[in-house]
Amino acid sequence: MMTDRTLIVDIKRNALDDGPGIRTLLFFKGCPLSCVWCQNPEAKSPIKEISFNKDSCSECGACLKVCNQDAIDFSNKYRIDRSLCNLCGKCIEVCPNYALEFVGQEYIIKDLLEIILKDKIFYRNSGGGVTFSGGEPLYHINYINELLKELKKEEIHVCLETSGYYNRDKFYEFILPYIDLIYFDLKIYNPKLHARYCKVSNERILENFEDIIKNKSIEILPRIPLIPNITDTDENLSNLANYLKTLNIKKIGLLPYNPLWLSKPEKIGIKLSYNHSEWLDNKCKERIKSIFSDFEFNDF
Repeated sequence: MMTDRTLIVDIKRNALDDGPGIRTLLFFKGCPLSCVWCQNPEAKSPIKEISFNKDSCSECGACLKVCNQDAIDFSNKYRIDRSLCNLCGKCIEVCPNYALEFVGQEYIIKDLLEIILKDKIFYRNSGGGVTFSGGEPLYHINYINELLKELKKEEIHVCLETSGYYNRDKFYEFILPYIDLIYFDLKIYNPKLHARYCKVSNERILENFEDIIKNKSIEILPRIPLIPNITDTDENLSNLANYLKTLNIKKIGLLPYNPLWLSKPEKIGIKLSYNHSEWLDNKCKERIKSIFSDFEFNDF
């Protein structure tokens, strides 16, 4: 939303999974979707938050003493009454065990670029670059436009991971001319189910996907997250497979469910509405692979 600075929840250097070669991953904070299985729930909100790790807390009471908003409540398992908290950060400053910390750090483009360029030699030697993730990077479209211009001056490869829920005109003007690869997520084909589990309709997403496929000016990899009992049903996957065939798509990405995110929501005061703690089993994987047997994808 801001043009000169923005919030980032994590910077992962020397990454190998989100695009070709060695990459730096930037996880932008803020997303127009709110998927119940979100692997990065700390990146949903566009504003800074405070996380609480109960396993690190010694209940010393230091945070309680400095909070002028009466937002600290030891009887609350989330510890913070977020309706009262003004994000002053005093509790973080006095916590001896680092049980409290800010989620989201503000970066100006100059400082972010300095971090990225530290690994420029690795990008060139490996065919790597920078990947924008999140959250939804295009929630910060003006900021990213300015950052992209700087990255292109350095001839750095850029991959964009997107939910597809963006303003198309702004995307074509501010983003597309400066990126090299798009990972475009397609989650649920049925619009009612998409709204139920992702909190927004998929109409804009599908329209944007179809339009950019017709554009054919950039490499695009549609990716499907495999979420147990939500996206991995035979009906949903078959619908998506048929849809992709109508667009003459040959190559896709299949993203197996990872349950390691389940400890994250409670830290930022979010109550789980979806709780599946198991990885995909081999039987489920083979079923999914058979549905997409006509496509090229990396094995998993």
